Amino acid sequence: MDGEPLQQMLDSGAIIHIWSVTPKSCLTPMGQSGLYCAVHKTAKTDSTKAFLKALYEHALAPALPENAMRNLQWPAASGRTCLLSVGKAATQMASAILDRLSANAEGLVVTRRGYVQPGFAPDNMQIVEASHPVPDFAGAQAAESALAMADGLGENDLLLVLMSGGASALLPAPADGITLIEKQAVTRALLHSGAPIAEMNIVRKHLSAIKGGRLAARAWPAATHMIAISDIPGDDIAMIGSGPSVADSSTCADTLAIAEKYAIALPPAIRAGLQGGALETPKSDDPKMQRATAEICARPGDMCAAAADAAKARGYDIIMLGDALEGDALELGLDHARQALALKAEGRKVALISGGEATVMVHNRDGRGGRCTAYLLACALALNGEPDIFGLAADSDGIDGSEDNAGAFLWPGILDAMGGPENARGLLDSDNSYLAFEKADGLLMTGPSGTNVNDLRILLIG
Repeated sequence: MDGEPLQQMLDSGAIIHIWSVTPKSCLTPMGQSGLYCAVHKTAKTDSTKAFLKALYEHALAPALPENAMRNLQWPAASGRTCLLSVGKAATQMASAILDRLSANAEGLVVTRRGYVQPGFAPDNMQIVEASHPVPDFAGAQAAESALAMADGLGENDLLLVLMSGGASALLPAPADGITLIEKQAVTRALLHSGAPIAEMNIVRKHLSAIKGGRLAARAWPAATHMIAISDIPGDDIAMIGSGPSVADSSTCADTLAIAEKYAIALPPAIRAGLQGGALETPKSDDPKMQRATAEICARPGDMCAAAADAAKARGYDIIMLGDALEGDALELGLDHARQALALKAEGRKVALISGGEATVMVHNRDGRGGRCTAYLLACALALNGEPDIFGLAADSDGIDGSEDNAGAFLWPGILDAMGGPENARGLLDSDNSYLAFEKADGLLMTGPSGTNVNDLRILLIG
């Protein structure tokens, strides 16, 4: 069977199933997703999970560096070009432009452990794997190397900075008078507080010697240009990776207010530096920020739009709830379940799609789960087995929180597969949403995706 008839069968609603043991030569790729599908008689749950995974992969395509950076240009330098690529997509971003860098280019690439793109090992790049989400000594050493590289640049040189999600934790450089241990303690407290990413990054900027524009200030009089994949709701470029080469508009006073809001204990040296203004960041009128430019190459909106296009092609009406949703993951799951039930009552065939980054207030520090599984489990409990509603919630980087899954699937019988609603509720209340979906064989496992544009949530109704 050639590709066109198979695609027509898929588009007409034929059941699909992933065959991990079937040679690719026997199958046909579904659209641009790269997911190979074959016609196979199986339960509707399996076919819908396969379709949802295909939507996820199709949605990620425009945010992959090889696609998002294909036509990018950056300022030319008559002197040297130094590259600093940091984040969960650091090696993929560097790889996407490596053949377009000047012959004398050299650089530093810092990514999360296990996230190095297979086969990426250029002779002119140092590659460092560091800890995320809590910074470690390897990341701190990499940050010192990045600052030393910036210090060595002159007026005719360019520092080309590539930023992707996770960069804030991967490149820790404590400001003068602050220890790495103190930064780690504050980071842990922020991660468990339920604070949104923008507030977390305001704190990170003011405790750092490299974030909040300080890297560009160190590189001056060299030019600095940042290319970023946005993992920030609202796409504030100064917040991506905590903006190491972008002027900062937040203040020490903002940082103190955030610490008070979430009852985060600040070590004496940090509190004194904030109160006295010693930890203030460079602002837009700082002379050393005048040669710093920045642009975004991929956004959460790109991912959501691609998911919408793919679902619409399969006959779903699209309701886009937004690409920058924040707030409590459990409340978000409950709200989306209510909307899904209302739409089903109207007899509509609809895909509810949203992006953004919800938060989870962690009560059990030994629990296992991320914001996507927490959202989806709250949603499943509210739906209570309602027929004909399926869903997916997944982090675009391939890892939900600190676990090994990208996210999870939802289907009408999932609570029974978790051991019943009471058991599922207990797992959610103990911050063990991962274990609930693991028991139901409902986890989405992909490994690192090579990009990071926040979370994708899809509910299919009808």
